[in-house]
Amino acid sequence: MPEASPAPESLIDIELAPPRLHGLRDLAERWALYSGFNHLDAGKILSGVDEALANIHLHSYGSRPGPVHLEIRLSKEELIFEISDHGKTFDLEHGASRKAGEVGMGGWGTLMMQNGFQRIERRRVGNKNILLLACHLPIQKGER
Repeated sequence: MPEASPAPESLIDIELAPPRLHGLRDLAERWALYSGFNHLDAGKILSGVDEALANIHLHSYGSRPGPVHLEIRLSKEELIFEISDHGKTFDLEHGASRKAGEVGMGGWGTLMMQNGFQRIERRRVGNKNILLLACHLPIQKGER
């Protein structure tokens, strides 16, 4: 992790709507690069976060603006994005996911998130959906 540059902003409360996605995308990319990921892997992380936010807007809030809390943090092993909203409960039964190479409509969001994150956890606490996206930090030269 670079010590020379300060960490990007790590806590955001926002009214999620399409015009605001661009700034959140930029933030996700800045965190990935700050955490030591190369541009290719940062792009995968960005795509996963972008898909998660788009799904919250579309499915949780029915394509209407709604409040989202985003917390980004580093552990010793992972870059973690925790996204919470107060929209409709995520239904795992209807949240079909695709496998790579499979064709058809829908279910691509989970595949895109899995491409950037090794750990994906969803839970409902009270009236809040919480989505945790975590990826293993890259191994830096000289580390094991």
